[in-house]
Amino acid sequence: RCTRARVESATVSTDSEAEPVVVVGEPVEVTDEVVSRFADAVGTPAGQVPPTLAAALTAPVQRAVMDHPTLRIDLSRTLHTAQSSQHHRPIRVGDVLTATATVTGVRSARGGRMIGFDTVLRDAAGETVQTLTSGLLTAEVEE
Repeated sequence: RCTRARVESATVSTDSEAEPVVVVGEPVEVTDEVVSRFADAVGTPAGQVPPTLAAALTAPVQRAVMDHPTLRIDLSRTLHTAQSSQHHRPIRVGDVLTATATVTGVRSARGGRMIGFDTVLRDAAGETVQTLTSGLLTAEVEE
């Protein structure tokens, strides 16, 4: 199920004083069906929740960051340069998780821009389940 993300803040700049772009997704319930379909797709044994499920659950907010007009990202001229994840606890069936993506930096780099963002997946109690960190190198796009 694809959900829409909402933009909490929409200002970004190379200045450290500017407010970051923050995108918050809609809560998603982790069901047996979601886990089973994803586990089948990635070859995880039945009954296990793949830790990489977080990437699928956070995809809508990550896409919303990349589509944000202030960032001027042309995906046809963009490289995904870094990805890491920190697992705070396993994802469990029954969890209701919300993803929040925050742009952590934008800087000039060789005719383009490096854009970093963190995506945090939290449970219904607000506890962090996973943190994903991404880096993009994108060509400079005219406004």
